[in-house]
Amino acid sequence: MKRLGFLTGAVLAGIGVFLFNQWRHVSDDDRLIAVLADHCIPYVQTGETPFQNLGRAPGVYDAAGPDNTLTDGGARLIFDLRFIAHWGVSTDDQASRRVCKVLPTYGDATVPFFSTNTNDLTARLPRHIPMLGSLTAENNQLGGDVVTYGWRAAAGDDTDLQVVLLAGPAQVSNVVVTAIVDAQ
Repeated sequence: MKRLGFLTGAVLAGIGVFLFNQWRHVSDDDRLIAVLADHCIPYVQTGETPFQNLGRAPGVYDAAGPDNTLTDGGARLIFDLRFIAHWGVSTDDQASRRVCKVLPTYGDATVPFFSTNTNDLTARLPRHIPMLGSLTAENNQLGGDVVTYGWRAAAGDDTDLQVVLLAGPAQVSNVVVTAIVDAQ
């Protein structure tokens, strides 16, 4: 009887742990959507600091560090050190732009991309990030299996919002979102 009770308890505990893990599972699609919708797009539009409660700042022993071409920004290692997120202001001859980018760290024990179904990326992402639906979608084949997926604001839009994803089969490795900073 004790063995049957122990076995029943173990099976129920195992089922509970399995269900909890399934409920808590976060896919790379979810992570990619969060990077765009919760961090990068709000940052370039409003200047709200992204990635505040995610990951950690790069340390002295990390191979990845802040992007020195950006001012008034920062960097965070995110998603188990798989990516480094950079944000800040880039100034060229024509305009100042807020930039938010997420790049792989290429660490020895990391996966340097978001595992996702790239075949329907331009259809799926606007369903989760409604703002992308109002932008112009562009896809460019770069060579081999490498493609850029992009969305940009219509001509004459004051912000010139641009979203670019560098992708290969079933993966997105780089995310870059930019917009012109409002004139002070």
